[in-house]
Amino acid sequence: DSADLSAMQRSFYDESRYMVNDKLVGIVGSLRYPSYEQGLRACLDQELREVPPSSGVVSRLLGPVKDGLARLRRTMAKDQARPLRVALVDNGSLKPEATLSLRRLAAALEKEANTQGVSLCVEAVPARFADRIPATELEGCATEILPGWLKRIAADEPGRKVVCLPLLIGPSHTVTKTMPAAGRAVPDLDVEIAPPLVCLCPAMMPRSDFGTAEVAGMLVDRLAALGEGAPQQCAEGANGRPVSVLLCDHGSPTAIVASAREAVRVDLQHRLGCKVSGCCMERREGPDYDFNGPLLEDALMTLPEGTSAAIALLFLQEGRHAGPGGDIAGIVADVMGKRPDLTIQTTQVLAGHPALIQLLLRRIEKAVPLRLFP
Repeated sequence: DSADLSAMQRSFYDESRYMVNDKLVGIVGSLRYPSYEQGLRACLDQELREVPPSSGVVSRLLGPVKDGLARLRRTMAKDQARPLRVALVDNGSLKPEATLSLRRLAAALEKEANTQGVSLCVEAVPARFADRIPATELEGCATEILPGWLKRIAADEPGRKVVCLPLLIGPSHTVTKTMPAAGRAVPDLDVEIAPPLVCLCPAMMPRSDFGTAEVAGMLVDRLAALGEGAPQQCAEGANGRPVSVLLCDHGSPTAIVASAREAVRVDLQHRLGCKVSGCCMERREGPDYDFNGPLLEDALMTLPEGTSAAIALLFLQEGRHAGPGGDIAGIVADVMGKRPDLTIQTTQVLAGHPALIQLLLRRIEKAVPLRLFP
């Protein structure tokens, strides 16, 4: 922030854009040096060829380089001898079940990674709130939230590489703001941040890795458990009743998060072969937030008479919103009281589905250095 930069220079770094050279490669066919590492190495090789050996310049240049490489190798060997530390991060909740669920998922993730020969140490680290839950409600073990956890790791193992792995559907503020801020507060750590489960950024990964197919596939399985997942059952349910499938998420003030739900909705609709409508549990009022779609309550209340509704929950864990006694259950109960002609079923959350573990493991591989976050 204190660097002496022009307005144009500062705007360049503020935007922190990803550059994709697909168009250039499409024109020229191929690049002599496809990556900057290869280009820099070629520059150094060219300079060394142009310097006479008797000048002593080569040894003065290569001496520090060799020393630096040796130190890097020692550091890498040390890091490879110990498991990668991963913080599995959710938004955080005051409900104990959310933190306990996060712990179960972290343990399952670590176990599966080790089964695949990948050495990970995965801990459940809520972003906020959960540190207020008494230890007695968390099986005797209080939890740390992300800022405190990072500071502890920095004090115990300075210089350690840490990956913050978001247990989130889209790039919410927890990913784009909370995690980077917590990481910058501990400069003694090498912090990387993995993408959310649904990442629609072609600069980071190919379309096949966006995560929409995996999440939609999990939702198909959850719907099938209700008896509404098979495509032939979508147009007409039991006893000839019309069926409506609603994809419901929490709702967000950020359009890019809503776009993640929309991408999942399109994929889910294609897989089911029938219309899937998007809606949200809650949202801010006003046209500026219409990208969230209608509220769940409004979407249910406007269904045709006698409809059998299946709500596909785009929620990862049970807590204050999803699960028994949560906000979603309350909304459904209220609507049923006003519309007894409806039949409404709600899917389970996505936690516990085996495909979720595999998607999280792939997201660790795509973690981005903290310095790339604006």
